[in-house]
Amino acid sequence: MVHGPLLILSAALALQAPEPGSTALDRRKSELIQQIEAAAAAEQPVFGIDTQILAASVLKGHDDAHAARFLGDAAQRTLLLADAATRAHFLKRIAELLAPLDARRAESLCASQSRRPPGQEADPLAVCYDQLIAGLKDWDQAREAFARALAAGAYNLSSTERLLKQARDNHAADFAPLLAAVVDGLPARPEADEIARLETVAETWRRTEPALIRQALARCRAARAALTRRSGHTADAMSGPKEPASPLAAATPEEQDSSKPKLNFNFDLNFDLGFGSGKDVEDPQLKGLPEIANLPLDAALALARSQTYAGARAAMLADILDTRSAELDSTRWAWLAEESLRESGAMRTSGDRLILLAELALWCYQHGEKALAATAAQSLATSFDALVQCGDASCAIFRNGGAPGTLIMLFAEYLRKNNIEPADLGLHHPGLQSRWLLFELDALFEDKSGKKDQPEKKDKSDQTDQQEKKEGQPS
Repeated sequence: MVHGPLLILSAALALQAPEPGSTALDRRKSELIQQIEAAAAAEQPVFGIDTQILAASVLKGHDDAHAARFLGDAAQRTLLLADAATRAHFLKRIAELLAPLDARRAESLCASQSRRPPGQEADPLAVCYDQLIAGLKDWDQAREAFARALAAGAYNLSSTERLLKQARDNHAADFAPLLAAVVDGLPARPEADEIARLETVAETWRRTEPALIRQALARCRAARAALTRRSGHTADAMSGPKEPASPLAAATPEEQDSSKPKLNFNFDLNFDLGFGSGKDVEDPQLKGLPEIANLPLDAALALARSQTYAGARAAMLADILDTRSAELDSTRWAWLAEESLRESGAMRTSGDRLILLAELALWCYQHGEKALAATAAQSLATSFDALVQCGDASCAIFRNGGAPGTLIMLFAEYLRKNNIEPADLGLHHPGLQSRWLLFELDALFEDKSGKKDQPEKKDKSDQTDQQEKKEGQPS
């Protein structure tokens, strides 16, 4: 990794911390920012970068200087990541947030990336530039940024077709030069996805500029032949543009309005344990479990206990505890809770196991079974650490195809909705602490602006009352 661009970028993005405000609200904001910064620094790289980007998302529009500082810190850590797919993922998110604050600085971040090595699918350079261009509403700025992207070696850009259409519809004089730039910009040793991008352009605009289209197709044929000779590549012609191998592709303007990216903390999650009723689960052996809702209690218990996989037994027993507690006396309820907890010990380590253990800890506490609650909480803490802690190698890469901090955020939201302090369950992971603080920071801005909590943050009775009032109003 060349550190020259990193040092230049560090200087460009370094911002002085804003002076703390004089009000109690501003003082609390400053305290939360300092605590989040410290927590993010204590996290493993992929989790810490995720925290810093989330913090910037919360602060953007309320405190842009601090938002930019979080993004600068995230950028510096991102540039040190060795894995290209992980780096591209974070660059995309950082560029999306930073571009509206300072497009020039965002582009300096993109330009710090080199063209990908031959054979590498993930393309951080193209992903970053794509995100930058998608956020530019001014035609001249977008066109000029696109030209700089091509010059830098970024070619598989989803912005290409959009800009060509925009030129054809609204800037006719720019269409032919732009198409020529796309044809001429094909790299000397293009990858398969880059060749496919030009093939798609040629097919889409085949009736517009015949000479340029013939040139484009000739270049594609020559490039595919050279690629085959070079590596035995067997990709079919006109196979379509291939996106990088990770969640990296920049969203098109139709898919996403990047003018005001805002983190949504109110995850639309259903934390009930009806694993067999269509609930999305990570553990494949928890999919398609038998339906027990309409069975007599003893038959439901027998069916749950007959499952081969211990995790399935634990989940189905927990579902009975949750949905049919009225049919259980306190002694039988405690026995079933202990049985479910014991069976959960053989579950795969996943988000499903975390939710199950958290539910058991909460229910046992509510039923006065303090010893069982403590056991479930301790098992939860151990499972959580096993899932999110990682060594140096695995902490530098993307895992499971999603943002690495998503599971922690979802779990923090679950605890928050149930008014459970992480420390009460023996959970002291810095990632959980930082996301807990992010919720408080987000709520602080809601309070400051006079907004009320969103419906997802209210309990079900509040939502029902509101719905009844709404239905009673004349349309």
